This record gives sequence, C-alpha cells and structure tokens, in this order.
Amino acid sequence: SMFVTAYGAMVAYLLIIKDTLPVVWGLVDDGDASVGGFVERELVMLLTSLTVVVPLSMQRDFSSLSFTSTISVVADLLLVVFVAVYAPIGESLANEGGLGNIIQNSIIEKGFFIGFGVLTVAMCCQHSAFIVASSLDNPTPKRWSIVTAVSLSVSVLCCLVLGVAGYLGFLDETSGDVLNNFEADTASANFARALLAITMFFT
Repeated sequence: SMFVTAYGAMVAYLLIIKDTLPVVWGLVDDGDASVGGFVERELVMLLTSLTVVVPLSMQRDFSSLSFTSTISVVADLLLVVFVAVYAPIGESLANEGGLGNIIQNSIIEKGFFIGFGVLTVAMCCQHSAFIVASSLDNPTPKRWSIVTAVSLSVSVLCCLVLGVAGYLGFLDETSGDVLNNFEADTASANFARALLAITMFFT
C-alpha cells in the first residue's frame, strides 16, 4: 500500500517536472502538454530525474534531507505568494459581478464535492509518517504531535490561499496547474515555474 501511494505521487511529480522545466528553459513556449516532443519533455524529465530525484530518493534517513526540504518549503511558500499577488483576482471579481455571484455560480451549483474529493486524495502523505517520526532527535509522542499539528496547519493554510487565489483569478479557465494560466514568456511566471520544479525535485 505504501509503495503504490508513493509510486502514484512520484508519477505526478515527474509529470509536473515534464510540463514545467521545458517552459522555464525556453524549450517550449507554453505550458500545454501537447506542445513539444520527446526531447523537449520526456528527455528533460528523464535526465533531471536521474541526476536529482534518484540520488535524493536513495537516502536512508529523512534527516539527511533537511537542507533540500528547507529549500522545498521556501519554494512552496514563495509560490503561494506569487499566485496570491499575480492572479488577476480584482479583474475576475469585477467581470463576474462580485464574490457572491462567483460563490453562487461556481461552488454551490457546479459540484463543490467533486473538487473536494480530488483535494482529499492530494493530501495523502501517510506513507512518510513512520520515516519522519523516526527522524526526530527525540521521537516522543508529544514531539510528534507538535510536528504534525504545525505541518498540517501550515499546509492547509497554503492550500487555501493558493487554491482560492488561483481560482478567483481565473475562474472556469483555471488549469490543473494554475501556473499554466500565466504567460509563458514572463520572467515572474517562469520564476514561479522554477520554484514549482524545485519543490517537485526536493519533495
């Protein structure tokens, strides 16, 4: 069960890397998965995975990954800030007649629970729990409860900010990867894509 869960997550990470890095490196000119061939997407994913992901995945203990984990968390936080700042929320609210109309038309009438089901699947990291717990300096139940409470609280807050800001900015046009809604040739959007690639590598 742990293998299947980790395998599914890793496939998702690799797909994000495949769609993100070629845009950042200028190999393709947008985030559309249909643009670019084997060299631009699959080969980039394969080479970067073999040189970054595989060596990191072969560590015996999570504590040896503290540096890369810190970089990943910082990249996540900056990514959330980017979407919250650069998503055209004001324009979308004005075009749709305000937040009330958006809530009525998008959430209540168009299947909130379908999207909610997808999000609950995205939060499955239980396969790492034993490894993280054993990596603590003094793995007591109290310390473990503090680590999990803080981690989950920060994660939920980041998910809410990113999800709400991303959706309010692009509404029904929101892509599965919200960064694909931003122009491919802008420096700020490519910086955000680089942050996403970094966090996928180091996660």
